[in-house]
Order: sequence, then structure tokens, then C-alpha cells
Amino acid sequence: MGVDTYEHIDTILESIQEDVQDPELRFKLRTARQLCNVMKEHYIAGQRAIERADVDEETIEPLRELGYLD
Repeated sequence: MGVDTYEHIDTILESIQEDVQDPELRFKLRTARQLCNVMKEHYIAGQRAIERADVDEETIEPLRELGYLD
């Protein structure tokens, strides 16, 4: 998963939010978009922390395979 995934999710939610007239549903969609943004920021912070860490290649490869690194 990468930043593009979070942006894609937000785009989908935004397009749905534009079509919904019910204020309660719009609130829920807006909240979901905000949570998605928080998750994206946590992902970016995690990526930066891993990049700064002194991690050997033997550890980095499994992290890539699991999707923790791009």
C-alpha cells in the first residue's frame, strides 16, 4: 500500500460525498475522508522513520514484501 492508495480512496469518497444529499451521510463520508488522511500521514511518517533507521538489507526485503516499504 502506498500514498496513492490513500489518495484513491479519498477520491472515491469525495465523489460519493458530492452526490449525497443527506447531511448525516455527508458527515460520515467527510469523517471517513479525514480518517483516511490521518492514516496516510501515519503511513508517510512510518516510511520516513524506516528510511532514517539503520536497517540491514536482510530486514528491508521482508518489509518490502509485506508492503511496509515502497
